[in-house]
Amino acid sequence: MNVVDHMVSQEEFNIEFCSCGLGITNPRPDEIGPYYDSPAYTSHSDTNAGIFGALYGLARNFAARQKVRLIKATTKKSKGSLLDYGCGVGVFTARAEHQGWSVQGIELSDAARALANEKLKRGRAVKDRSELSTTTYDAVTLFHVLEHLDDPNEVLQWVRERLNPGGALIIAVPNYESPDAKHYGRFWAAWDVPIHYWHFSKSAITQLAQSNGWFVEAVRPMRLDAFYVGLLSESYKIGSKNWLSAVYQGVRSNILGGSRNASSLIYVLRKAA
Repeated sequence: MNVVDHMVSQEEFNIEFCSCGLGITNPRPDEIGPYYDSPAYTSHSDTNAGIFGALYGLARNFAARQKVRLIKATTKKSKGSLLDYGCGVGVFTARAEHQGWSVQGIELSDAARALANEKLKRGRAVKDRSELSTTTYDAVTLFHVLEHLDDPNEVLQWVRERLNPGGALIIAVPNYESPDAKHYGRFWAAWDVPIHYWHFSKSAITQLAQSNGWFVEAVRPMRLDAFYVGLLSESYKIGSKNWLSAVYQGVRSNILGGSRNASSLIYVLRKAA
């Protein structure tokens, strides 16, 4: 399957699929950094300019509150220790800290990390794992991060050694089996080549977890993602943001996908015995 990098380069990249349900961007660029260099890459930006930016900011704040509720529910702790792996500009980590959690973040982008640290009072976002001051955690989160990693297996093994008893690993990734992915096809924005190295089905996540000493305890939808992805997909497909069609496809995807086949899915992982 060939997909265009609509965000930055307009280059075409190939995605290969194995029988396990995992998609792989192949080949990868030798230097990935330039492909993140876009003002449209909202994960590394704090701007709320324009209608789209304002709505994205509201959605991000709402999602941060939902994420804090999720870590409380999965760890059965009102306060604990959190590592947000790939924390971006720190909206979620700051919200968790405000709720009494001891937080740390990892973020490669210098600009995004600086914005995250401006929000944190006691916690800290660092560039490299070696800089972390906390050694174990009650919750580790990777929200839309796993698909960017060079080696997801290594990261899952690293987290397993640092999760406290009763702790949870929470992963969110795009779901290429979702109704909106099928509707938009190669124009589906969540392919996001080449910065998404990996493309996951539910079975691929289950196998990845099991091969690294985890099991999937629960799967939950990220319902707002269908609207954001739909709006970008519309612009890739027709050259402009068709809000009406994007909203329709978002609603359709959430209804047809239900709780286990949404545009993006959250997986709650526990250590296997």
